[in-house]
Amino acid sequence: MNREPLVTAYDVAVATITQEHHALGVVMEMLQRLLVDIGKQHAEADFALLAAALYYIDDFPERCHHPKEDEHLFKTLRSRTSAFDAALDDLQAEHVRSAQMNGYLQRALVHYQGGAPEGYQRFKNAVDAYAGMLRDHMRKEEELLAQARDRLIEQDWQEIAAAFDANDDPLFGANRREEFRKLYLRIVNQLPRKMRLQLQRHEREQ
Repeated sequence: MNREPLVTAYDVAVATITQEHHALGVVMEMLQRLLVDIGKQHAEADFALLAAALYYIDDFPERCHHPKEDEHLFKTLRSRTSAFDAALDDLQAEHVRSAQMNGYLQRALVHYQGGAPEGYQRFKNAVDAYAGMLRDHMRKEEELLAQARDRLIEQDWQEIAAAFDANDDPLFGANRREEFRKLYLRIVNQLPRKMRLQLQRHEREQ
């Protein structure tokens, strides 16, 4: 009697994609919290930390995560069914918009650091707009994944899972890069104690 595996390729693909979404969400939440603290004069403007957060957003989600969604998940879905074409058009347009907003974020940070009038507020508004767009975008992608489960064959999901499994998140992955060390420590220190201990235990087990 054949039984379905306990963990399918679909499960692996979805888990990897949603974990990458979670990592991006954590970075954006940290960035927003830091800017609120700066605005309230509870913290100094740490431009190296702000720049590291933007570098991560550009380096991993924009240059790795989004292109793989376009090339592997979205392209495969289009080849199997037209049922999601409208949703995919919207999501891919948002990938383009995300890259454009990321470019504006970097320019806004330069102006803020350079002492431009309203530089702080302009940068904070840009971060808040980008964070809001990304949260809505990731929610729509995860809804699409749930709806698309039976529209792709097992081999499709295996190939999608393999493509995303090859990613190595430079902040939360097994090979965290040195330039993100300060950003990582800032995020960890903001976690509730229980979550911080769980993360540290997970790292020791790796």
